[in-house]
Amino acid sequence: MSKINKLLNVLIILTLFFMIGKSLYVSYQEKQKLQNPKYEMDLTLDDAKKYFPEADSIALDEVALYNIFKEKNHIGTIVNTSPYSDEVFGYNGRTPLTICLDSENRIFEVEICENRESMGYLRRVINSGFFDSWDGLTPEEALAQQVDAVSGCTYTSLAVSKSLQARMQNMTDHKVRLRSWNNKLFVRQLSVLIVTILSLICFFNPKKTKILRYVTLILSIAILGFWTNSLLSLALFYNWITNGVSLSMQIPILIISTFAILMPLFTKKSFYCQYLCPFGAVQEFVGMMPNKRQKSKDNRQQTSSTANTAFKIFTLLRRIILLVLLALVAFGVGLDLSVVEPFPVFNYQSIGFGLAIFVAVIVIASIFFRKPWCNYLCPTGTLLEIFRKRIVK
Repeated sequence: MSKINKLLNVLIILTLFFMIGKSLYVSYQEKQKLQNPKYEMDLTLDDAKKYFPEADSIALDEVALYNIFKEKNHIGTIVNTSPYSDEVFGYNGRTPLTICLDSENRIFEVEICENRESMGYLRRVINSGFFDSWDGLTPEEALAQQVDAVSGCTYTSLAVSKSLQARMQNMTDHKVRLRSWNNKLFVRQLSVLIVTILSLICFFNPKKTKILRYVTLILSIAILGFWTNSLLSLALFYNWITNGVSLSMQIPILIISTFAILMPLFTKKSFYCQYLCPFGAVQEFVGMMPNKRQKSKDNRQQTSSTANTAFKIFTLLRRIILLVLLALVAFGVGLDLSVVEPFPVFNYQSIGFGLAIFVAVIVIASIFFRKPWCNYLCPTGTLLEIFRKRIVK
């Protein structure tokens, strides 16, 4: 079985290199076509009537800007943020917008166009009323408007705001430097860094910081999980491979990922999974519930050949799951990686029923088995483990 694991490790690494190479090739092609908008706006009269029911004609005035008419009278304007916002990325990609302005040049509708953002996070941004933040404003006023990010959906909501500002800047004579974050975002990022520092202290002094570790895990659940959604995941890594890293917004999670990879290389001990992962922390706390039957079973399982065989099978299964997921994405299958792991549960306001049931099963199983998701299924943990073991060896 060890030979099969080694073969799977090699296939996983080769698939990752293929994904990176493919991403570099696509990026090169896009750079060769910068004169063409990523999201070209091809508006029809029927499309315009969705926002202006009385419209009887439209006219393209400039790139991605249509004037709307009724009996030759100008009644409004519809614009798209692309290509002016093509350099703005959210969590999973660009966030192009359609913006409608009335005859007085005031915004009355903002909608997101085709995008690759995770539907759960995007739905939460929409339901929060975030897209209504610019209603009634002129382009000049919208450009100056500072809108707070939606808690738990920081990357997506800030990308929407920056996309709109990029278009408004083009429509006005004002040239301002677009802000990458506001004060509340800075507080969120600082909080994530503090939790990371605490986890490092616990990592290097495990015997003297047992209580601090539990405090840090609670903070991880609250801050990295529910408040900022700063978790390592396949979706995050894939986004970085395809779109690059937004340093202005993702420095804390980039630091976490760096420690998650480097610390085990030098110490041969797992860092992120044991000291920082919010979902791992949830399982660990649930596993502390009194369960005498479990304790007696645990003692038997440690010496049971059956249990050892089961663990080896699940170790193999984890690699197969990871390889399949990477292969599906690498070869262009439309798969939303954010829904294949339970981490969106921290964005509890927008998770689906199926994910909620799956998470509930994992949490309940944590009473009887030690961190079942981490030990038997987690593809992100498997990826970190593969690199650690292969490089250390």
